[in-house]
Order: sequence, then C-alpha cells, then structure tokens
Amino acid sequence: MKKKFKFNGTLYGDVGCSGNPTLEDINNALDLFASSAGVLYLAQNDEKGTSPFRLTLYADNGKYMVMFGKTCPQIADDDGEDEDEDEVRTFWDSNRTRGLVSVYGDLWDNRTITEDFTKVRKAFNEFYLTGDIDRNLVE
Repeated sequence: MKKKFKFNGTLYGDVGCSGNPTLEDINNALDLFASSAGVLYLAQNDEKGTSPFRLTLYADNGKYMVMFGKTCPQIADDDGEDEDEDEVRTFWDSNRTRGLVSVYGDLWDNRTITEDFTKVRKAFNEFYLTGDIDRNLVE
C-alpha cells in the first residue's frame, strides 16, 4: 500500500501540491531549491508506530541542510502513560570543518551541511518510495 504524503514548501512564496504528490511533483519542486533559498518538506499523513514522518530541506544558495524525523514509541513513562519520542537524523560528514554555518537564517553544525544536491534528491526520492531513508545517508 502506497503511503500518502503532505507536501509543501516556501521559496519566495509557496510551493506545494494539493492531495498526494507524485515523485515528479517532488522532483520538480526540488529543482526550484537547487540554486535558491527556502524550506521544503515532505511529511507522511500517517504517523503511527515507528513510521518516519517528516523530511525537511533548508536550502540557501548551494548549501543544504536535511532533517529526517520519525516518531519512536516509548513503553511507558513514570505515570504509566505511553509517550512517543522524536528521533531526528541529518547528513553527517566528519571530514567537513567544525563550526557553525548559516543556512536560511539559522546556524547549523557545518558537518550536517552538504553542497551535493544529488544527496538531497536521493533522500527525498527514497523517503517517498520507501517511507524511510538509509542510515548511511542520514545518521
């Protein structure tokens, strides 16, 4: 069964797709962010269980920060209530220089930034097709 997604972004105005986007819709929107500044996200409508739920791109003229979030269910807290905890994964390149870099107005660890847009496109395509992203791509 194919997952349904919510898809939206901001690039000097709104970029979005009503209903369930196609892979072509996503790649067409990504093309707009390859050399511009903005924020784009792809989120699953169903967040139950351990299902990954959101992939966010922060783009700033050739610098890209990608965050992949998923909800991890917990057994129970001290009050006996089940609580979910979010796990966030990003690109990570330990060969990059340490320090902070500004991307779309926020400061990020430089080791989480990439200038390789093919990695960004791969992350969005993989998330759309499988509902997850290989841990070798985002840690």
